[in-house]
Amino acid sequence: MRTRVMLLSIPALGLMLGCAPSADSTLEENKALVRQYVDAYNSHDLGRLDDLMSPNFARRSQAAPELNSLEEFKADVGNGWEAFPDGHMEAHMMVAEGNLVAAYLTFAGTQEGAWGELPATGQRADLKFFYLFRVEGGKLAEMWAEWDNVSFLQQLGHFPESGT
Repeated sequence: MRTRVMLLSIPALGLMLGCAPSADSTLEENKALVRQYVDAYNSHDLGRLDDLMSPNFARRSQAAPELNSLEEFKADVGNGWEAFPDGHMEAHMMVAEGNLVAAYLTFAGTQEGAWGELPATGQRADLKFFYLFRVEGGKLAEMWAEWDNVSFLQQLGHFPESGT
């Protein structure tokens, strides 16, 4: 029995998600928005997010709760900063097509405070993750975020290592 693998390009994925190219921004402007978001995150500047993101911003993820407004997202980011005050995000690669920007990033930080119901451990974690952003009206409107939550929680001491 043969297994068929279907590969989708970012434009094809965009069409499936109902994302047509944006007439009011270029691919480089869209990537610049993502870089500005990373800079705002690293400088702990919630106010800048108002300029970069739509009020109806939504985050979709299997690894974290879905968020359906910029205010919910800002609260979540603020909680993350309290838990990981030295947290730093870095974008390594970005690809843009139409109104979508895919980014491969890393995060490193030490859990010095509670993160949701998880108490501080003082342990450092390094995380690799992907974002896919949709840009609308010159602002980040939607994000799909995926990472290996088990690995992240293991590094922080909240999840047993496999085999233990």
